[in-house]
Amino acid sequence: MIKLKINADSLLMLKNKLKALEDLSRQELSNELGKMAFDSARKAKQASPVDTGTLRNSIGVERLTEKSLSVFAKAKYAPYIEFGTGSNVTLDDMKQLGIPESYAAKFKGSKAGYIRPQPFFFTSVRKALADGLKRVDAIIKKEIK
Repeated sequence: MIKLKINADSLLMLKNKLKALEDLSRQELSNELGKMAFDSARKAKQASPVDTGTLRNSIGVERLTEKSLSVFAKAKYAPYIEFGTGSNVTLDDMKQLGIPESYAAKFKGSKAGYIRPQPFFFTSVRKALADGLKRVDAIIKKEIK
């Protein structure tokens, strides 16, 4: 049998930290998610190849619902630039985000080895999410001190 005795002061401190986490501002977390979306778009614009500027200008963010945002590249050829076509297709960045390969399968095209990939979108999203999660982690750590 193991006996465990919890100090009342320690229990109160734990209770206060849990309360601080519970009170963590939903608005503050919502703002961070917005920052992640806009940071994703900014990074994608910086990383996108530029010929005429159409691809770069097609990248943006839109609100879908009160609780969700969409980061997009609306140029019709954006997936072909991102993934490449035929035997050149690479889905590494997309898969690292947990997006299934079936999403990009429709963009492979029929011309083997025609377009080499120039990843700009999913790489940027992955980096922006990592940066945002670090900020959220810092917010949480600040709250439980």
